[in-house]
Amino acid sequence: MLLRHTPTEITERTALTINPAKTCQPIGAMYAALGIHGCLPHSHGSQGCCAYHRSALTRHYKEPVSASTSSFTEGASVFGGQANMLQAINNIFTVYDPVVIAIHTTCLSETIGDDLPQIKKKAAAEGKVPEGRYLISASTPSYAGSHVTGFSNMVKAMAGMAEPTGKKNGKVNIIPGWVEPADMEEIKRITGMIGVKTILFPDTSGVLNGPLSGEYKMFPEGGTTVAELQSTGDSKGTLALGEWCSADAARELDKKHKVPCSILDMPFGLMATDRFIDALRTIAGVSIPDEIVNERGQLV
Repeated sequence: MLLRHTPTEITERTALTINPAKTCQPIGAMYAALGIHGCLPHSHGSQGCCAYHRSALTRHYKEPVSASTSSFTEGASVFGGQANMLQAINNIFTVYDPVVIAIHTTCLSETIGDDLPQIKKKAAAEGKVPEGRYLISASTPSYAGSHVTGFSNMVKAMAGMAEPTGKKNGKVNIIPGWVEPADMEEIKRITGMIGVKTILFPDTSGVLNGPLSGEYKMFPEGGTTVAELQSTGDSKGTLALGEWCSADAARELDKKHKVPCSILDMPFGLMATDRFIDALRTIAGVSIPDEIVNERGQLV
């Protein structure tokens, strides 16, 4: 019966994209949050959203990715998920004891209009956030932007953790953008060779590319610590690698705490890497070691 009513003519598709090289904001926010040491990403939405994003990251990195969810049902979808969120915060700190819960929204919670800053304040007022533990949040609706936007929004939330003391720490903030953990390790190798003290955030090296030890750790050794994030407001400057993933956080530190920022291309290729190393040299006031000069010469 269905075949009788199915047109036999083949219709040409002019606006079809198969397997596009992008996905939604929450998965970017989740990846960024994993770059904080002792952080548990939290998806404020349905269980399905969180399960998909965890699965995608786990398959890609071959590492177990942990995340929690507000587990929206029909009631929360209509009346809002504040009660779910407050219960989740209490449960997470009680059971898993992370240092940071990094909350990102989804289509569902954005559509109903949940106010995350207000919910965070209520959780703190009710004593659901233990001393020395933190909540950060980012608005990441799936129907706007892409995974890159979500990553940027969560990194901007990390910049909001800065608590300047008024005394410079002599370090340089580096916001690497959405790159692989091995790329972040390479950035740290280069800065270490030059002798520049840096705060790299987020930093998923040591989190999603750890050694096979046979032991499961809820929170791996890697990641940027809360103390480092808090001291970003005392740094000498910020290098944001890439406009789309890193610039917003760098400008936030510049605007709020007068930490000068430079927006650079990601250091892929000779010219971009030269500019990155030159910017490091300029901010830190150091010379380039022979090891890096030799590596460049070998490439050329």
